[in-house]
Amino acid sequence: MYALWYLAYAVSSMFLLWVFYLAVMKLWLVKRRDGLNLPSKILGYLALAIGYVLDFNANVGVMSVVLLELPRETTVTSRLRRHMQGTGWRRKVAGWFEPILDPYDPTGNHI
Repeated sequence: MYALWYLAYAVSSMFLLWVFYLAVMKLWLVKRRDGLNLPSKILGYLALAIGYVLDFNANVGVMSVVLLELPRETTVTSRLRRHMQGTGWRRKVAGWFEPILDPYDPTGNHI
């Protein structure tokens, strides 16, 4: 029973984090291209703050289980970048996230 609750928590946490990531990346692109008006800045910083809380939560509560280690970093991206530099199964797990993150980063290279 607890495993099902944790699975629901993990999937919903990662999904929400991804949605906020998409929103923040789009805001960053618009800011670089045209600038943001005041209401967009306010809402954007709110989205960024909520996204950071979701990121920290997913890093500690989900990725610690997925990667079988305690976090050294505060964000999922930082953790994935570290593992992309390594070898073994954790690098393969980190690589799984690349195609769902990199295309939406304006630089094309998120992790």
